[in-house]
Amino acid sequence: MTHTRRTVIRTAAAVVSFTLIPSWMRAGLPGKGSPNADLQIGVIGCGRQANGLSGVLSKMDGVKVVAACDVHAAQLGYFTNARREEHAASGAGAAPEIATYADYRELIDHSGLDAVLIATPDHQHAPICIAALEKGLHVYCEKPLAHTIEEGRAMVDAVNTSGKVLQTGSMQRSMYNFRHAVKLIQAGEIGEIREAIVSIGPPPVPFDLEGENVPDGLDWASWIGPTVTRPYHPSLLPTREMNIWGKWRDYAEFGGGMITDWGAHMFDIVQWALQKDDTGPTQFYVPTGDAKEGLTYFYDDGVKVTHRQFGRGNAVRFVGSEGTLDVSRGILDSSIEGLIGFGDGPQRIPGGANQAHFAEWFAAIRGEGTVNCPVETGHRTASVCTLANIAYRLGKPLVWDPKTERITNNRRANRLLGPYYRMSLG
Repeated sequence: MTHTRRTVIRTAAAVVSFTLIPSWMRAGLPGKGSPNADLQIGVIGCGRQANGLSGVLSKMDGVKVVAACDVHAAQLGYFTNARREEHAASGAGAAPEIATYADYRELIDHSGLDAVLIATPDHQHAPICIAALEKGLHVYCEKPLAHTIEEGRAMVDAVNTSGKVLQTGSMQRSMYNFRHAVKLIQAGEIGEIREAIVSIGPPPVPFDLEGENVPDGLDWASWIGPTVTRPYHPSLLPTREMNIWGKWRDYAEFGGGMITDWGAHMFDIVQWALQKDDTGPTQFYVPTGDAKEGLTYFYDDGVKVTHRQFGRGNAVRFVGSEGTLDVSRGILDSSIEGLIGFGDGPQRIPGGANQAHFAEWFAAIRGEGTVNCPVETGHRTASVCTLANIAYRLGKPLVWDPKTERITNNRRANRLLGPYYRMSLG
């Protein structure tokens, strides 16, 4: 295929302005002119991520946040105040009332609710998601879809039983540079793919923080939820003034380290590009018992994936028989001259795709198409991340059967596929 700077730029501009934007976004803002009433959304988990996503929702037509839930009163109060301020800034008149709850089981009973946005720590995703689906609600669940593989499969089953729409929050699938990279890979532009290198941080560690006094207004037992009891520490649930992401994601009891936090984005791009959304790798290897990177895994067609840094932050490098392609949220680069088409060397591409990812979910709820990261896809990517963490934890190779979803060379390791619940999911 012949590439020229002019033709590629013209094609890319058309793709950005039309192809990658859902049809109902091209007609205006999402939901514009829809005969249906506004979708009524409840937000569960009102921390930093939920505030950012709800800010996106506030700019979209056809949808309203009508209810919010958090076990921390201060966090819940900040969330509702921020929504009022956004509404006031828009000049749209009096802000709609947002009902508040401390228990998600009460929120999902909120009258008139259509769907929920789940932005809690990972260990709470499965019970909340399944409960919402059983109530007949559509779900947008932040990535990684689940904390364990067995929970993920239960979520898939719940979606299939309910007939509702679930969009996993792996919104890189709605970002131009990743979509363009996947198109190039699948079109064979760098030849036969031999390896993908995923540059993300390390696996989780066991919780080791010294407990502190639980602040007023925080129901710590409910924050812990079904997982093992651990003491409160402010870094797990930081205040707005701390201006950091919650460190719960670093600890195995609540998250999966950077392997799931960023792997749910970057391993996901590998799954997508290699057309493995309904399956997974079959073999995992770690270099030493205490390694934090260097893990490799293989698909049954022989393609190798390696977890290691290569100097571009959170990114993926595809190695083909004809050249390489690097992609991140800010960079799209290839060793093949002219392939990218935006000039020589690595090109920084603007990110920002949450609105498109939401719009696609809303369209699917209204019966207009499908989502690009449905529950099975989210589950398969989360499974890759979890298996990588299990291999790092055990320091031993794993043989995985993606059909039965069992580890076949280490029966005891299968105990790590499911959660330890200290309390009922009900």
